[in-house]
Amino acid sequence: MVGGKQAQPAKDGTGALFHRRYQVRFSDARMTPQQLMAFVKANLASLAPAQLADFEKRHGHPWAMEVGDEYDITIFGPWNGAVRVVEVGETSFTLLTLKGHPEAGHIRFTLEEDPEMPGVLCFRIESWARSRDGLVQLAYSSLKLGQMVQERVWVTFCKRVVKYSGGRQLGKVEVVTKELGRG
Repeated sequence: MVGGKQAQPAKDGTGALFHRRYQVRFSDARMTPQQLMAFVKANLASLAPAQLADFEKRHGHPWAMEVGDEYDITIFGPWNGAVRVVEVGETSFTLLTLKGHPEAGHIRFTLEEDPEMPGVLCFRIESWARSRDGLVQLAYSSLKLGQMVQERVWVTFCKRVVKYSGGRQLGKVEVVTKELGRG
C-alpha cells in the first residue's frame, strides 16, 4: 500500500462488472499528444466539472503525475472517493479506486492518433469497475443517479480536453457501456 488508503480493485466490488468508454475525436490540435496529455495529468481538477467531481491531489508532486500519487474526489451526492495513480505513460495514465470510493476498479485515460483517420486525435477514458456495495449499486443501476453524474463528468472532461487542445471536435463524445458479467 502506497500512500494512505487500501486499494479497492473490481474483485472487491458488488454486482456486475462494467466496461465504460467515453471517447472523443478531434483535429487541428495546437500541440502534440504528449504535450496535451501532460496538461491533462497536471490539471484533472480543471478538466472535471467541479460541482460534480472535484479532484484534489493529497499525495504526490504538485505539478507532475507519478505512480503512487493519490487524489481525493469530492463527488456529487453522498459519496466521495479517492484514487491512486498506478500507471503513467507519455500519452496515458491509469487510476485505481481506493477503499471507500463508490466504485471498485480502475480507469484509464489515453490520447492517440486515430489509426483510421490521419491527423485526427482520439481521447479516451475507459473504466472497468463494479459498485462498491449494494447501496451504490442501487443508486447507479436502479435509480440511474450515479450513471447520470458519471456520464456528465466524463463527457464534460472530454470536451474540455478538446477545447484546451485548440482543436476541432469531430462528432459527439461517444459513450459506450457494456456489462461484462457478475462476480
